[in-house]
Amino acid sequence: MRRYLALLLAALLLLVSCGKTEEADQGGYQIYYVNKEGTALAHEGYEPQATDTDALIGELLEQMNTAPKDASMRIAKPDGVTINGYSVEAEFIYMDFGPEYLTMNVVTEVLYRAAVVKTLTQIAGIEGVSFQVAGTPLSDQKGNAVGVMTDDSFVENTGETINAYSRDTLTLYFASEDGTHLRQERVNVVYNSNMSMEKLIMEQLIAGPQAEGYRAVLPADVTVLSISVTDGTCYVNFDGKLQNIEADITEDVALYAIVDSLTELTSIQRVQIAVNGETQTALRESRRLDQSYVRNLDLVEE
Repeated sequence: MRRYLALLLAALLLLVSCGKTEEADQGGYQIYYVNKEGTALAHEGYEPQATDTDALIGELLEQMNTAPKDASMRIAKPDGVTINGYSVEAEFIYMDFGPEYLTMNVVTEVLYRAAVVKTLTQIAGIEGVSFQVAGTPLSDQKGNAVGVMTDDSFVENTGETINAYSRDTLTLYFASEDGTHLRQERVNVVYNSNMSMEKLIMEQLIAGPQAEGYRAVLPADVTVLSISVTDGTCYVNFDGKLQNIEADITEDVALYAIVDSLTELTSIQRVQIAVNGETQTALRESRRLDQSYVRNLDLVEE
């Protein structure tokens, strides 16, 4: 799956973000810290001694709690927060923290969680990290379990200052394995609250599904040139790569993956799609783009 080739929850706006491949090219691992102001992630190279997965997790966590050499960085975890333990099941790490974890403010907690996830998912075979507090799964502000967080759970928007963060659960629509139906997936994301929800949804659709049995509809290299909402209609302008949707994904599945995901927002009732600013065209061959489309769940598998 596309997320796992890179790895929650559009979702935090991070000033520094490196995928597994880039980190491997640099040699060793990147240990994630925060900047002195505590407003953004920063990272520093590290060569671990351990090779066994369990020992490597412990070594990287210990290094995260060691002051960085670069004076412009500091440890992401507050002193009072304790790690009770961790376990590995399949490709996921399950971490349990003491009750002090819940005393962190939103910014500190999100950045620390991002630092942990982005550090540990560099380990070969590890795709995500689940957080618990005193044995209880971590919940978002709406009371929904955060679940397993992967590298892609933290939405990047390089070049802007991080001011405020939110956690949320999005309902997205992806293709079934044969490309003829839609499948609903709920995704936990952490994101900068300055980002519009419609933009966040499109970024998550492009990133692709987290679960097995789902297929991304949009090409990984497609670009959303602009997106806006006026009087209940969402206007989405893609570049020409929108037309590179895989051939065995039907036009209706491609169209309504976008429409149904966006109309999960109560502020959006219709979606108008353009390609390079043009609406006098079609998605593939038959789905005209000179009209707006409303929600249609007929293609969703039960």
